[in-house]
Amino acid sequence: LGSVAMSSSEQAAAIDQLRKEVNAQAQRELLTKMTEKCFAKCVSSKGSGNLDRSEQLCLGMCIDRYVDCMNAVNEALVNRQQARS
Repeated sequence: LGSVAMSSSEQAAAIDQLRKEVNAQAQRELLTKMTEKCFAKCVSSKGSGNLDRSEQLCLGMCIDRYVDCMNAVNEALVNRQQARS
């Protein structure tokens, strides 16, 4: 297999694309994990097809906590990255 030389702008674009793909995969995994954990915590009537009011409220609050936590972690990471720059 031969190697292909890339310009610095092509390398930067490739790295940016890779970062976007990694971030998208991480978001999908977070959504899957959040859904599984919140559903397991909040939904007791498996198979009925409908969520009762308390299950809906629990799911909403659980998802809100995940989103708040994710935002706090993202903010901390951005601050850490900025401090390194």
